[in-house]
Amino acid sequence: MKKWILLVVACCYCVTANAQFGKWFEKRDNIRDFQSKTTKIVLPQPDSMTDLLLRKAIEADWFLSPYEFCSWEDFERIKTDSTYYFLIRATGQHSSENEAAMEFWTLLKGSPDATEGISGLPEVLSLPLQPLQDNSGRIFPFLPAYVRIIQQHITKVIREDRGHFSGLNDYANGMDNTSGLTLLFSKDDFASPVTEEELNELFAGHARLVTADEIEAALAAGTPNTCVSLVLYPSINQRGSYCYKMILRADTYELLFYRKHKINARNGNGFLMEDIRRLAVPYTL
Repeated sequence: MKKWILLVVACCYCVTANAQFGKWFEKRDNIRDFQSKTTKIVLPQPDSMTDLLLRKAIEADWFLSPYEFCSWEDFERIKTDSTYYFLIRATGQHSSENEAAMEFWTLLKGSPDATEGISGLPEVLSLPLQPLQDNSGRIFPFLPAYVRIIQQHITKVIREDRGHFSGLNDYANGMDNTSGLTLLFSKDDFASPVTEEELNELFAGHARLVTADEIEAALAAGTPNTCVSLVLYPSINQRGSYCYKMILRADTYELLFYRKHKINARNGNGFLMEDIRRLAVPYTL
């Protein structure tokens, strides 16, 4: 279970509120009204590069529901209104961590049960965004894909008429029907060294080691039949933190794979061999 802290920067200082999210959505009825409700895109730092790019990505490709941008002050005022959904940047802290280490882009539904910060707001979906205290901007090229992933996942849940809402667990088992896709892995996205020869053997010649610039270029160009890797983990050195691993299509921005693991002496930052074997299954059939 995670503890969540809303990240708000205003007037040059940081305001945080300890909070526990509400329960996951358990029934399709709880989210099938999404397209008829307004999604409030909360921009706590509207002049920051992160919020500027998030705004640009939303304006370019948000299609699933009406949306409006709002400030942190607006959010505080209307968070109890269940006619709104909120897409908000929040920092997450696992119970095994001493302090929050990662920031997430989180979709919540307004609720009369909301108390201080975001406590009591049901969580629909959370995507890892970036490590705290990290100004590298590595996530920036992926923000347009994040906008599409959120909407694709909600559409999938509504279409499949589920009796539960499982978040990103849907993408943990591996990739189906992807043997014709080329995978671009960043050279730094593995927990232990992997050679080009090993990848060629595992993925039947459909995987390559590339630079972060090449991955960014593939995303920007929407390179057909190509997937790219994304690995995010805290920059704070502490026990109990998690590493988040994703595979996304560069041409459709579809999320094909998502897993996380606890970082320890045995399992470092990046894709584990277990992940690689899962991803390689379609290429060995």
